[in-house]
Amino acid sequence: MRIRLLGGFGVDRDGTPVQAREWRLRKARTLVKLLALAPEQRMHRDVLLETLWPDKDASSAVNNLHQALHVARRVLAGDGDPGELLKLRDDVVALHAGALVDVDVLRFERLAVTDPRAAVAAYTGDLLPEDRFEDWAARRREELRHTYAELLVDLGEMERALAVDPLHEPAVRGLMRQLAADGRRSSALARYEKLRDDLGSEYGTDPDNETRDLFRELLAGDKPENTNLSAPLTSFVGREREIGEVHRLLGRGGLLTLTGVGGAGKTRLAEEAARRQISKYRDGVWFAELARVAEPRLVPDTVAAALGLDPAVGENPLRTLVRRLRDRSMLLVLDNCEHLLTACAELTVAVRRSCPGVTLLATSREPLHVPGEVTFRVPSLEVPDGSAQHTAAVRLFVERAHDVRADFVVNAANAADVAEICRRLDGIPLALELAAARMSHLEPAEIAERLTGALSLLRRQGAEVTRHATLRAALEWSHDLLNPDEQALLRRLAVFAGSFSLTAAEQIGADENVLGRLVDKSLVQVERAGDRSRYRLLETIRQLARERLVAAGETAEFEAAHCRYFTRLAVDNDPDRSVSGIVVERPQLLDIDHDNLRAALGWAVRHDPEQALLLGVSLWRYWLARGHFVEGAAWLQRIRDVAETPSPMRARASFALAILEARKGLGGRIRSLADAAVADDAQSEDARLMRGFLLLGVADLDEVEEVTRNTDNPTARWLAALTALFREDVPTARRRFAVVLRELETLNSDKSIFLPAVTLCVPLVPLGAGTVPVFEESWLLGRRVGAVQGHAYALSALAYAHRLAGDLPAALDHTERSVEEFARIDDAAGLAHALNHLGCVERDARRFDAADKHLREALRLREQLGDRRAENLSLANLGLLAAAAGDAAEGRRLARRALDRGEAVDDGPGTGGALLNLAVVELFAGDRDRARTLIDQATRSFEDQGYLRMEAWARLLAAELGSSEAHAAKAQEIFRRLGCRIGLPRALKIR
Repeated sequence: MRIRLLGGFGVDRDGTPVQAREWRLRKARTLVKLLALAPEQRMHRDVLLETLWPDKDASSAVNNLHQALHVARRVLAGDGDPGELLKLRDDVVALHAGALVDVDVLRFERLAVTDPRAAVAAYTGDLLPEDRFEDWAARRREELRHTYAELLVDLGEMERALAVDPLHEPAVRGLMRQLAADGRRSSALARYEKLRDDLGSEYGTDPDNETRDLFRELLAGDKPENTNLSAPLTSFVGREREIGEVHRLLGRGGLLTLTGVGGAGKTRLAEEAARRQISKYRDGVWFAELARVAEPRLVPDTVAAALGLDPAVGENPLRTLVRRLRDRSMLLVLDNCEHLLTACAELTVAVRRSCPGVTLLATSREPLHVPGEVTFRVPSLEVPDGSAQHTAAVRLFVERAHDVRADFVVNAANAADVAEICRRLDGIPLALELAAARMSHLEPAEIAERLTGALSLLRRQGAEVTRHATLRAALEWSHDLLNPDEQALLRRLAVFAGSFSLTAAEQIGADENVLGRLVDKSLVQVERAGDRSRYRLLETIRQLARERLVAAGETAEFEAAHCRYFTRLAVDNDPDRSVSGIVVERPQLLDIDHDNLRAALGWAVRHDPEQALLLGVSLWRYWLARGHFVEGAAWLQRIRDVAETPSPMRARASFALAILEARKGLGGRIRSLADAAVADDAQSEDARLMRGFLLLGVADLDEVEEVTRNTDNPTARWLAALTALFREDVPTARRRFAVVLRELETLNSDKSIFLPAVTLCVPLVPLGAGTVPVFEESWLLGRRVGAVQGHAYALSALAYAHRLAGDLPAALDHTERSVEEFARIDDAAGLAHALNHLGCVERDARRFDAADKHLREALRLREQLGDRRAENLSLANLGLLAAAAGDAAEGRRLARRALDRGEAVDDGPGTGGALLNLAVVELFAGDRDRARTLIDQATRSFEDQGYLRMEAWARLLAAELGSSEAHAAKAQEIFRRLGCRIGLPRALKIR
């Protein structure tokens, strides 16, 4: 028996189609369809009852089910015995209790994986077109259509794919490339224009980033290389045959893994093979180095960073990474996978399943063991049979020998010894390079003699002389030739994760001259990072050094020294520790040592909770600025768990964790963490006030106001002014901010930091005859400043009060003064905030050219600082500006980009805010229906996060656009709790 669901329902019984008239009950036919599509072709009785007879009482529904089963069984069996057909056992109905029935949908899905052309041929139409309005069929129908279109794209049949889905962007891109390749570039550009028009009229959106990039490339007529592969520092010798074989295997797509012992040259072969393929892939070749990654969960983050993407550090970073790679055509190299096999296997499976244009090349000492993996064992370099011939092994040895001894040549006197070295070392590249480094002070005969002794000892010990054992012997030999100072430094360098600076090395006792000798002997690699040198150990050498460190009993001492150095580095770069009163932030400076900071944190959590506390508290601003919300929150939680003794430092950790959790959209955790912080520092007035700042967005404002009473200092008055601003009590806010400004002017500018930077976050902007809320800036900026910077922030805050009053001239005056003050003290982060605010006020005042200039300058500064959250906000504000100026398409593009970036780093408030801004963009464009859909999404996002004022304004806008009446009631409730002077009267007008 065969069941057909594609193109319409049908059953073939013994090779003959069942006639439609045989189905007396429509529900009997639907029952068979449901079972044919169900997992394992089985469904629970209750699910069938609910799907087929939702309005019937239980008894009637059961009777109907038995009747439908009886009719369907008779139809499927014909004149034969029904046997195991449609059996109901243990409340589960099976289409056939004995075996799976042949269903064309299942056959299509299997072929889609194994034989795309056969799958395309098997797709005879959409799933059950006669049931197009049935919810149970709709989702599966769309999934099948999508798979079919993707297969057509993979097979190069773009026109057929577009016939299935005219807005399928990968198909449009494929067609554009085909047209361009045929010399019809103008037709390709016209196809883009049609897609843009169709998307605009259908969904109110623009083509995605990749399609727009292709359009720009075709306009320019040229495409730059896309790769992060750096120029090789040394020549590449031999391997032409191997490169040809790697290219042949890569041509199949999928996953190719280069295997072999450490030092076999897997990485260099992968790099060279990939470098020669850059022109073959539309989106280039990208290299992700995994040797320094200690935790499997960080693999997607590392790959994202290698691709130049924001960190994929949300709750599911792998899913985020795969979504970003889905439409790309590229070669991705994963280097040194052996210590992360499970994580790399999961990544490759996910990429292969969802990213057909991504080819994967991995290097590992063993295969990843995933379906479809092709492995290629990297052989040794060819060695000479007799005296030195021009084999690859000899050429490599001679070239590396020239690096340390320029006048060396192979001659009759040393040819046999050079050949012996190459044979003894089995042609293993790393072993040959280590041996060649000894040519600075040894002759080939001496090297050969010493190698013979090392390998003879290996044989006497009864070990099998494998390639691995040969490399090990070469490493041991190279190590044994070091003097005691060199041996000591080499083993101590094993504490570093990834690369390290000379200054860092000196903290574990490194002498510059000794380090230089290790570089000369090819045991330490040198890299250039701007105008500084960085050093690293190859993984194979690092493992040997680690063993020697353990054997010397020095592990604890030097891991502790490593942790102390990187703790000092973090403390020195902690903006919260400024003593000058002027806070300077450069979060991107820590990127290069992120792996070492992680290693230091791991050691401190295990061995020194107090140091872990200091290190974590010093890093939270870095995590916040660079988008590592989830990783940072996880570290701080682990630190709080091991550092249980109450202290001011533990209170800081709780406050830091609260802000990171807030960025993730977990507003519900803020109160408990703030309360815990106050308990840890019970005598601190500062801790009590900081709790008030955290509660501004998630609690009743009466409670926040209470915190400020009986406290006589500038921080308390700043909090009181902000409370009035959040209440939208304009006269009180103006009066209180004026007091704060006067007081800050009188304070010593060198006073240490004390003022948390906070903004209104969601102001009201003019649109038509009224105003609408937008998400312009972070509520908690996550920095504390002194009097001078605080004065500039207070000017900006007072401008928010003027905007609520509709006094744009006063708002412009105060934001301009804020810009001037931040510029005068060279505070890039503060200046970016002020320029962002000024651009928004200028947009409201319809000074569009000035607004564009200032918002773009704010974006440039934030990109320079590496503050990804702030970059997204400037992008969103540029989108709102474009929409206000009449370019809705550009507004959608920029606001959508901010949304995508916020989702990528799991920025809860940023995601909800971007949805709110997209809704406002649609209102500027005059599309209230699309705006209503988006504001409903924003409302759901804010509701889950616990940010009261944001949620209330989103609900109010939804109600004003004609969405659910419940939104108005809930908005009134929240505004009443908060005492909002503008929001509540406006909400009460909706009946």
